[in-house]
Amino acid sequence: MDGYFEEFLEEFHRRQRQDLMKRSARSLFLERLSVWFREMGSAKWAYGAGVAYAGLMVLFFAWPRGEGVGDGLEPASFEQSVAPMEEKVLQFDPAEKHDRSPAQSMEF
Repeated sequence: MDGYFEEFLEEFHRRQRQDLMKRSARSLFLERLSVWFREMGSAKWAYGAGVAYAGLMVLFFAWPRGEGVGDGLEPASFEQSVAPMEEKVLQFDPAEKHDRSPAQSMEF
């Protein structure tokens, strides 16, 4: 009796290995992927949503912006302008006046 079961088990394993060798790598991958998703339960929806969100963000940032060259920007020029730039002076007045010296103007 033990010889019968041992022989049956060896034949069963040999046939399983042969069956796996006949199948393509793609079909094996798809089968394992489907089993993995089946066993995940409700977490698959969270993972799926995360992957979908990441894909949308990649598309959003990688998508071309439209016109490209003629977007209204002008190239920088190293020539001096005709009119000199004005110096801007900012004056700061303190909110509360204590025994401090008067506010002084600062140049930038």
